[in-house]
Amino acid sequence: MKKIIIIALLSIAVSSCSSLYKSYPIESIPSNNTKTTVFYSIPQFTEVVFEVTYNKTIRHKGIYANKSNLLGLKNVITSDEIKYTVKDIKILTQPKQTPIQQFALVLDGDNIIVEKSKEGTLESITIKDKANKHTYSKDDNLIKRKNEEIKPYHHQNLSPQSLQTQPISEFRLLQRGMLEKVNLTAEEIVIRIEQIREKQIEILSGGLDGTYINTTVDFMYKQLEEMIDGYISLFTGTETVVEETQTYTLAPQKPIISEEDLILQITNTPVPLLARFHTNNQTETLKTRGITYDKTDSSITINMKEKEVSGIKGVYYAIPEMVQVSVETPIKTYSTVVEINQYGMIRAMNTQKQNIIFDTKTGAIKTIK
Repeated sequence: MKKIIIIALLSIAVSSCSSLYKSYPIESIPSNNTKTTVFYSIPQFTEVVFEVTYNKTIRHKGIYANKSNLLGLKNVITSDEIKYTVKDIKILTQPKQTPIQQFALVLDGDNIIVEKSKEGTLESITIKDKANKHTYSKDDNLIKRKNEEIKPYHHQNLSPQSLQTQPISEFRLLQRGMLEKVNLTAEEIVIRIEQIREKQIEILSGGLDGTYINTTVDFMYKQLEEMIDGYISLFTGTETVVEETQTYTLAPQKPIISEEDLILQITNTPVPLLARFHTNNQTETLKTRGITYDKTDSSITINMKEKEVSGIKGVYYAIPEMVQVSVETPIKTYSTVVEINQYGMIRAMNTQKQNIIFDTKTGAIKTIK
């Protein structure tokens, strides 16, 4: 009887010490493996995305620009021109689809819940007997991450939105019927402007029927004013400012000399833009001094080996480098700190009884409990 009890206790002890899952580099999966296997990836490269919003100024020369002296006009547009200025820059990141490090998570039993992102990175590992205590697969942050799907950025030109027009474009006035579509000479247009101004005076003086109501007077006066502006624009030309957003991506390599900043040109931009990448090389310190981890469970250990052929009782994860990215313009410098995988490293963590939440963009561990 005592032998049976001892054997039972030993079996319980062995089962409690056995691993719930193991991770292998994909090329090192045991050939005789028949267990449930989840394949996951860790991006090796992070792309930095620049969303640049420009003010695009479009200038058109007036058809009678060479006769602007008839109206005594100054600041006349003498040639067609398009000019860009930077209004805003947003600096974001996204995982690059290739290359990636691939691993296999071999499950021992059915009490493990593994969730992956659509990109193939780990999203969460949940132990069923801890699900009631730590329901990470259902928490608000995870639901929020699911809703915020990672969408690749593509070079794009958004539909321009007119901000202002000065002076008013004659084409717009023609469409609204505010400008007579007749073939007038520059001299005839000057006479026509004088006639309209006389009509405005007549409206203000009450010389026209129906102008005794103030709103009617104001409306008629403004209509004639727009006609005058339309005619004048034939001499001065037109200037229109629109917003235009374009997106660019860079995948920066870590500089050979770690103390130096990496400076890359953002290509295909209407104005020259340079991006600066500055790092404190935190992961270099981790490689030499090791990783300090605030853990409450003694079963969590950090494996400093990049790859373990025999598998590790835990998971592989990324430690991205925090990199300050900035873009200087004549008016303002845009800067933010982002996580970049190629500046960091991939490590293995031995852990079995914890619920783990991952950053699906980088493959980094966010929380362990």
